[in-house]
Amino acid sequence: MNFFKKLFSSKNVEKLSETDSQINNEEKIQVENTLKKENEVNEIYTEEYFAKRYTENNLKENSMLDGSLKMIESYFLDNNIEPKIKNQINHPNNLDQTISEGLGFHMYCNSFQFDDNATIMVLAMAMSDFYVSNLEFKLYNDNEPEFPLRTMTLKYNKDGAVLSLYPYEYSLKVLENNATFTELFDKIKNHLDSMPNVETILKNYGENLKE
Repeated sequence: MNFFKKLFSSKNVEKLSETDSQINNEEKIQVENTLKKENEVNEIYTEEYFAKRYTENNLKENSMLDGSLKMIESYFLDNNIEPKIKNQINHPNNLDQTISEGLGFHMYCNSFQFDDNATIMVLAMAMSDFYVSNLEFKLYNDNEPEFPLRTMTLKYNKDGAVLSLYPYEYSLKVLENNATFTELFDKIKNHLDSMPNVETILKNYGENLKE
């Protein structure tokens, strides 16, 4: 079974069923890939499907963001730590400092009687704001998440090619010392330069349908 037959052998077919006859109209199609491999595609869906599944979360109107950023700032002040990036408190390098330097962000939040969910959410909101403000990502709420920790998703859209991140899930990994924010940031900077070409993907899809 070749790549495209694998790609469209399950629920992905349902996402495109309404617009198979309009497959050449790239404006109606979005292609999503991951950070695992360059140009690897894991989903193709219509804009109509996207609009039903995802609701944009406007951070400028989210009351949690201000409190999250202030919590990060307080961590540096209370632990007498100088942030590596002074003009962006939520820069990935700084967020990693809250994990590796001082009391530790988890214990710090516990001292304010934050539960684990609230602690993770502080980091997830701070992370989200950085990508929205600096790399033109948008934050969405996923109404049909494939995994419980992926209700929050950051998406970067380049001419229909979509890259997704999961700030809550990733922040948990960082707190568990299984990842770093800086590591992710470095991967993304490289990955954005090699986003898949939607026109090519759709052309190959059409050709494979004829086989």
